[in-house]
Amino acid sequence: MAIGSVTASVSAFRKRLGDTGKSQVPIFDIKLEHGLFKSYSAGRQRHRMTARFAFLLTRDFTLSPLSLFLDTLRLAGDDGDRSRRVAFDWQIVGERGLPIRSSCSVDILPTQALGRPEDYDHIVVVGGLLKVGDGLSTDKQDFLMHAAKLGLPITGLCTASFLLARHGLLDDYRACVSWFHINDFRASFPNVYAGADSLYTIDRDRATCAGGTGAADLASYFVTRYLGDRAARKAANILVLDRIRSVRDPQPVGDLFPKATSRLIKRALLIMESNLQQKLSVTEIAGRMQVSRRQLERLFSVELGISPLAAYTSLRVNSAKTLLNASDLQVAEIGYRCGFVNPGHFSRVFRRHTGYSPSASRYGSETTEDATDPVAVAQASKIKNREEAKAR
Repeated sequence: MAIGSVTASVSAFRKRLGDTGKSQVPIFDIKLEHGLFKSYSAGRQRHRMTARFAFLLTRDFTLSPLSLFLDTLRLAGDDGDRSRRVAFDWQIVGERGLPIRSSCSVDILPTQALGRPEDYDHIVVVGGLLKVGDGLSTDKQDFLMHAAKLGLPITGLCTASFLLARHGLLDDYRACVSWFHINDFRASFPNVYAGADSLYTIDRDRATCAGGTGAADLASYFVTRYLGDRAARKAANILVLDRIRSVRDPQPVGDLFPKATSRLIKRALLIMESNLQQKLSVTEIAGRMQVSRRQLERLFSVELGISPLAAYTSLRVNSAKTLLNASDLQVAEIGYRCGFVNPGHFSRVFRRHTGYSPSASRYGSETTEDATDPVAVAQASKIKNREEAKAR
């Protein structure tokens, strides 16, 4: 394989302030050329490792996210299906000789001792059954926290979002949580901007995924950032996946609030969904249901953990996302149809809920304008390390 040129420019090294005023991780503007790996017509091949992934498995982890993420890297990073570690390398790190039990009772042995986090470009934590306790041994916790201190990109698959949040690694970050666990997560970690309306979420140097087959889609995102669309599609085709879903695709649940069980809550949500353009006040909705505003707010708080107004806004944003991806309507028209008073208001609310603008959602550039994501952070770290090595 021929090595394409890599242009990586660190045009800014700055700190971004979050909504709370706390400083965030350093921001790098990284530009990567696609086609980093190109095939030779000759039989002889040359290659260079592009990224190394360390996998931390929790007790009772789920096998499917691990295998789908790994197989996507394996198939995309080599020619055909020969399982050579050409573009990507990976290790299951842990205590040597100590098997890790999965949720289906299949044991996995670590392939590498914990060692140094800085030997890897990405740390991937795979969660599973939620039980009392952390799910990681003390040594694994130390490895994870050291990786975070070094600024390495960290990815959480399945319920690993709970573990990352428990260690404060998702504070003031957006995170993706399975619809099945979203209420418990929000109640436990109010400092995390958690959502259950997408398959995965990218926020600076953190990536989180609801789990299941979504792990293949998140891995495809990494592959695309490193090697381009063709490599990602190749892996998906071999895995017999119909298509690669993006961060815009919702989790496959029947509605936005699957935990809604009471008839009053369901009716209130139906009224909201039926009045997205002509927005009703909470008092008007309560009046239609012949309950007081206070009663309605208490019901939403107890059952969904949010206010009626927050639920209404989520429904409007979700409807806007659907129209942006499934219609040719102008962005301003979509905002109007979903009850936003003007384009500026629509853009602000949409960005606050999703992390990207309505236009970015439509055109598939939803990784934020300043291109800060786990791949960008890893690439910037490599450049910095090379420069420091030359200086020595």
